[in-house]
Amino acid sequence: MTFYENIKENLTTQIYELEALQSVYPEELIVADHGIVADINHFIEFPQEELPQRLEYVIKISENEAIIELQVCLPTNYPQEKPEVYARTSMLDRTQQLLLNEALASFLSENEQGEPCIYSLISWLQDNIEKYLKNSNVNKEKTNEYKKKEHEQDDKLIFTRYWIYSHHIYNKLKRKDIANLAKEYCLTGFCLPGKPGIICIEGTDTNCELWWQKVKVMNWHRILIKLIEDEILDNEKNINTMRKYPNFQEVSFPSSDRHNDMGQLLTYLTEHQSEHVFNDIFGIKGKFTH
Repeated sequence: MTFYENIKENLTTQIYELEALQSVYPEELIVADHGIVADINHFIEFPQEELPQRLEYVIKISENEAIIELQVCLPTNYPQEKPEVYARTSMLDRTQQLLLNEALASFLSENEQGEPCIYSLISWLQDNIEKYLKNSNVNKEKTNEYKKKEHEQDDKLIFTRYWIYSHHIYNKLKRKDIANLAKEYCLTGFCLPGKPGIICIEGTDTNCELWWQKVKVMNWHRILIKLIEDEILDNEKNINTMRKYPNFQEVSFPSSDRHNDMGQLLTYLTEHQSEHVFNDIFGIKGKFTH
């Protein structure tokens, strides 16, 4: 089987599975970009064209008075390659959300390679969500009590900046969550999607850690913190003077081979007094080209 024939077979399976899920969840399934579905169908008919972007959709599952959103991002080679999935619901605290997605990832790893698996993931969530919901209220109470004591005992504010490296960042829903969480926790910085993916967040150490606990469980191929920069502040009024980025935004430095242009990234870092982290992130000293 040729490369294009293999891709065509995988994409055909993705469309068949999508249509089957839409028949069961006509209102609950939301496709992120219908144009990508059209591009996939076009490729199936004319498989020598440029490869389409990844298919992404969300399925809203109602179970035990909770609405669970299963975010799905399918690699071009799915089902031969595992999908990227992430489950979330406002009914769970951070700890239970983390445990739920760890268990979901474990279940996914046990599924047979080469077979569509989204429906089985939905069934697993329906069968297992209850215990996470039951534990959530207890954990929320403990977390609130801990935060109260921490605030009473520690009058020092620490400004923190996380530098995060990911093998790739493509999933549009995941990127939206990254930005929304940054706004929720009053963090600034940037996200560079593509391959590799780079994220910088800055704010109080507590908010950075809360953001990281939610982001790191989003079913990544590989993601890790490369560098943490800390500085103790006298009071909360000083925090904005420490920021190198006025807000949180997504940036883009494309190159001709679908990888990010590291030269443009170095320029961007330099403009924000952050060029020193280039070596920490990539293990090489950045150089400008003219």
